[in-house]
Amino acid sequence: MAKKTSKLVSTPDVEHAYQKYRRLKQEVDAWQQERGSYWIANLRLNKKTPYLPIADLPQDAIIELWQRLNISAKVEITDSVLREMWEQLNLGKGTIDPEMATRLQLAVSGVAKLAGRIAREKGVPEQQFNPRASENAEKGVVFCPVCGEISTLAVLTEPDGKRVMHCNTCNFEWPVQRTGCLFCGSEDSKQLIYLDNEEFPGVEMGVCQVCGQYFKEIDGRKISAGDYLWEDMRTLPLNYATERWIEEKLFKNNQMN
Repeated sequence: MAKKTSKLVSTPDVEHAYQKYRRLKQEVDAWQQERGSYWIANLRLNKKTPYLPIADLPQDAIIELWQRLNISAKVEITDSVLREMWEQLNLGKGTIDPEMATRLQLAVSGVAKLAGRIAREKGVPEQQFNPRASENAEKGVVFCPVCGEISTLAVLTEPDGKRVMHCNTCNFEWPVQRTGCLFCGSEDSKQLIYLDNEEFPGVEMGVCQVCGQYFKEIDGRKISAGDYLWEDMRTLPLNYATERWIEEKLFKNNQMN
């Protein structure tokens, strides 16, 4: 049965941020090549999911990479101040400016990707990849089995369109059901609507009419995406448009089932 589709109206894109993101990403890649082996030797996976949550990542590694990104951005700040900021944020206190927050996010992700690499190399058991455990499904979220962060990005892989979830934080991927809602588990294809926009070919937004949740799906057979985090960032207009579509088409028109 053909899937239900609809069109989205987009907002201005985020392409202007690419050069800034690319410079920081290059610094992260360089740090991983230079320091990755050292920090991987200090990482230990748990025996069950999440195998290495963000809270258990070595603080020194995060501060080290965060400082490298700050230096790249020509921001002068001491390691001790960064540690204090990190500790306050972990306690749910304090705020930092958006630019600093972006560099911190990339630093945390850069360290978490080392954990994702270990998990892939060790071949952690697939039977533990159950992102829709009952307590999670009730909250309408999918958690990464490695770092425990929320994932809303699905990828259809070559050559046969196998569907996997991709974690933008640690880069880990795990298999999920090919059809239906990733959040509530509904397998009724009639209740899943796919939204797209010609400005972003190969990327669709899946909206479940049962639970009202949505996810982004990249078709790897149509586009070659070397960096899914950037793909997710550059297609953020689809997220905003989808939220407006859900509010207007589902909630206002009482189309929720």
